[in-house]
Amino acid sequence: MPVLDDNDAVNLLVVEGLITNQSGPFSVRLTYSVPMYNKWNIEADYMLVEGAEVRIIDDIGNIFMLFETESGWYETEEKDLVGIPGRTYILTINTTDGKQYESSPELMREVPDIDSVYHEEFRRTYYDEETPYEENRLNILVDTRAAGDNIAYYKWEFTETWEFEMPKYIEVAHGTDDESPNPTMENIEVPEEKIHCWVSESSDLILIKSTADNALNKIRGFVLQTTGGPSDDRLNLKYSILVKQYMMSRELYDFFRKIRGSNEETGGIYEKAPTQIIGNIQCCNGDEEALGYFMASAVKTKRIFISPDEHELENGTAYENCGWTTYQNYRDEQVYFVYGTIDNGKTIVKTTKEYCTDCRIRGTNVKPDFWE
Repeated sequence: MPVLDDNDAVNLLVVEGLITNQSGPFSVRLTYSVPMYNKWNIEADYMLVEGAEVRIIDDIGNIFMLFETESGWYETEEKDLVGIPGRTYILTINTTDGKQYESSPELMREVPDIDSVYHEEFRRTYYDEETPYEENRLNILVDTRAAGDNIAYYKWEFTETWEFEMPKYIEVAHGTDDESPNPTMENIEVPEEKIHCWVSESSDLILIKSTADNALNKIRGFVLQTTGGPSDDRLNLKYSILVKQYMMSRELYDFFRKIRGSNEETGGIYEKAPTQIIGNIQCCNGDEEALGYFMASAVKTKRIFISPDEHELENGTAYENCGWTTYQNYRDEQVYFVYGTIDNGKTIVKTTKEYCTDCRIRGTNVKPDFWE
């Protein structure tokens, strides 16, 4: 059993902050970690920090105040604020209990362009109990290169957006109560506004890589995301991914590398780990430690689209728990969709999950501005 130190029994400040050369506002999230032995609520992973005074200061004396927009979230008032590559930034925090915290000075580094974002199809072996089977998957990869001979430390984030459709008709059941054990079935047309939607999701992965093992300072074929599978409908119609590329210091790279290793072992970024991982935030008026990071980096982006004719993956579905029937899709393939029930003979579709008959529960029926 690991030996616990004093920090495992106290609430430590946890900071997550980033400033870039893209238009703000910029946000900082402040929470308190929950002690390993938390007699009040052992399920909680953190507590929100309210009422703090938060500032970002650059190396020529500019001060940018951050104001609390909701519990635990602080945001710069200037909506068009941008960071300047070559300048150094410090985050300062004063909490309501009189504690003062400060980040290490963080240089905003220039970031090279992303050479390419692309996809590669591969087959993966799975096991159903002891029986192996194979399914196609799609990797999304990135290539980039740094100028000069200095080792580069990269971090990536991404946002996925994909288009999906509900069926135009759903099969519903009349009389499914105890008095009518044998329901009659009817096809009901789904309203147009509930059929066609887009959904977006942001990455929560720690995606980092250095060029320490590459004499040419190149990153080639780094896997950002893997998609596809029976319960994944990202690739059925059209899919897009927006990739953001950052650069950071060796110290922050080591911090994220340790966090990634901790996640693999414990499942959470600051989740009651035997040893806390210290970032670049220090307490200025006490010996208390703080967790988390403040990062300054320029950012480069690249977006790609993937259409069904660019891969050979089978259609997946996100509705496997909703019930089943089939219809012919635009590629003349059998695909699954969901059913509902009609209560008391009325023509309004009812389901145990609204999710199963309305695409807007997952996303929006408003086409994104960037959609091709």
